[in-house]
Amino acid sequence: MKAVRVTLMAHPLTVGQREGAFPLADEPLDGGRPSLARPPSTRVLRGPETRCDLLPDAETAPDLRDLDMGTWRGKRLAEIDPVGLARWVGDLDAAPHGGESVTALIDRVRGWLGGLHDGPVLGLTHPAVVRAAVSVATGADYQRVDVPPLGRALLTGVGGRWNLRLQ
Repeated sequence: MKAVRVTLMAHPLTVGQREGAFPLADEPLDGGRPSLARPPSTRVLRGPETRCDLLPDAETAPDLRDLDMGTWRGKRLAEIDPVGLARWVGDLDAAPHGGESVTALIDRVRGWLGGLHDGPVLGLTHPAVVRAAVSVATGADYQRVDVPPLGRALLTGVGGRWNLRLQ
């Protein structure tokens, strides 16, 4: 069985993140795109949103899409019903916004990681997806993982057993 090496990188800061709002479906970056070099011999995948389009010719991977926040897209925390927000924060299965639950996100990312059979892979994605991957790989509580803009996690593994290196 061949080892898989996948680096997941969160996109740069967006306008919504700076303003403390849930992400819009395709919100703009808060500034320019970083200068990234395409790693040699690496398959480069990205989430479908424009904010993940950081390297030319990256292959779009639907499973690297952001957590669907449903009716909360673009809203600040103060605009969200406190009961619904408390439910969402306290229950990973909850989706009071009508979008995707955190549990569904984690399951999606688990399936994507399980489908990787060769590497190296660079995934340009969202903080929530990187958090989910770290949770899958290590068993860490999703709510206790914080991923900043441009944060990276390197996962190496064989047969569904993963090691994590933060970069």
